[in-house]
Amino acid sequence: MVRTAGRVLLSVLVLLPLSLCLWAVAPRAAVAKDEVAFTIGDERIKESSGLATDPDNNCYWTVNDSGDEGRAFALDEDGEVTGTLSFGAEPTDIEAVAMHNGRLYLGDIGDNDTEREFVTVYFFDNPDPDGGKQSYRSYDFEYPDGPRDAEALFVDDDGRLYIVSKEGKGGIYAAPEEPSRQGINELKRVGDAPAFVTDAVSLPDGQGVALRTYVSVEVLDPDSYDLIGRAPLPFQRQGESITVSLDGEKLMVGSEGEKSDVYSVDIPAEVKDAAEGESQPPESKKPSTPKDSSQAPPPSATESAAPPPADNRGGTFFSLGAAAVVALIAGLVVALIKKR
Repeated sequence: MVRTAGRVLLSVLVLLPLSLCLWAVAPRAAVAKDEVAFTIGDERIKESSGLATDPDNNCYWTVNDSGDEGRAFALDEDGEVTGTLSFGAEPTDIEAVAMHNGRLYLGDIGDNDTEREFVTVYFFDNPDPDGGKQSYRSYDFEYPDGPRDAEALFVDDDGRLYIVSKEGKGGIYAAPEEPSRQGINELKRVGDAPAFVTDAVSLPDGQGVALRTYVSVEVLDPDSYDLIGRAPLPFQRQGESITVSLDGEKLMVGSEGEKSDVYSVDIPAEVKDAAEGESQPPESKKPSTPKDSSQAPPPSATESAAPPPADNRGGTFFSLGAAAVVALIAGLVVALIKKR
């Protein structure tokens, strides 16, 4: 442990001066339009990890991560808590929230030490923010390639669950189309993911899957997992949540911490243009590869990281690269703190 701490501190000392210089000179115009949509001020929410949009209840759901009891909080458009959903389980580390067709999913998928034999996803049909303690059902999942730490969960248009691991070379893992509540279901790795994904959401109208990292939003094609859009995000101390706004026009991104801000940001222009048929990025013109990785290998991390065509936001990706250095340091520090 002492050696680990020493390596982390050495990395910080080496990279911090460089990252500060890069961050200082990097253009910031790309995030100038972003604005704080609301602040989560409730004192019970200190580690907001994940957001999900619930149009039926006209609210957003969020959870605290590791250490909290089984509960989720409903937030209105001003960030005020309008109700809580409590349930009788004793979760290990709930890190993600997702919503699909009136069903709320809470992903107990965090595993900082990568030692859990299986992870659990709880779900609630027609969740009631004013319902108090509610009954729950759940699925258990195991990875095909050993335990993984994860903080991102999304559901596709067909209602299939996916977990995205949080690693230097992350993976996208699909649940069975009809998982069993009896026994443990095996996940299937179907694609590569960007480094250090902390949350995910399916975009409306099949536009893609938005993955958030500490510094950016990366949008993947929902069939091939090719990168079709990218944009930097406002700097947040520990950004761990993303969802679609209630009106479906924006992305909402948040962070852990007391009185944490949730920003409203644009869906990357490349994705909107492709959805409207105005301009099709080269990545999305590639033939779609099957989701089953046994039929075709997922794209490599290098391919997934290739940026979309340059737009008129000169310096956006330089800023993104600079921010990545800062994110690396943040990740190292967070890792050290959690292991102490």
